[in-house]
Amino acid sequence: MRLRHLPLLLLAALPLAAQDAAIGLKAHALIPMSDLRNRTNGQTGLGLSVFVEIPIGEAFVFRPTIGAQQIPKGTLTPEGNKTSVTSVDLMLDALWFPGEDTKSGPYLVGSVGGQQWRVSDSGSSPSVISATRLGVAGGIGYQASAHLGIEVKGFWSPIQKDLTATGLMVAATWRF
Repeated sequence: MRLRHLPLLLLAALPLAAQDAAIGLKAHALIPMSDLRNRTNGQTGLGLSVFVEIPIGEAFVFRPTIGAQQIPKGTLTPEGNKTSVTSVDLMLDALWFPGEDTKSGPYLVGSVGGQQWRVSDSGSSPSVISATRLGVAGGIGYQASAHLGIEVKGFWSPIQKDLTATGLMVAATWRF
């Protein structure tokens, strides 16, 4: 990016400065299903994300998120092959609070964005699959306080034709 575009970007970001944006962290566990479960022998993964929450009206929040996940190596075959899965993603979450209170109560969450997947097999037949794909997720959450929230989401992303990432994500969020 050239520096001459910087003033235009700053000008475009001015409306965000007027919002009550909050920065936060999300720690989550991944429970793989289907293809991922078969490849990792059902290993549970962990992830961490950084986000910015931008309130849009009384009941809606946009949450751009940058995160990473890892599912550790799980034995795949009797020959001893092991598979680990990692991903880095840039997602946009949309949260809807039916009670119109974004500081507490239940909410629905939907996510869409790009994910960079890496599936590494080691053992008697090593291989590596890397792919950048669309990812979507959706679920429910509960904002327990102005800072702490919990979420459960289902996720889906097609890594390649015969390998789709699906599963559940259980998360805790913390707004600063």
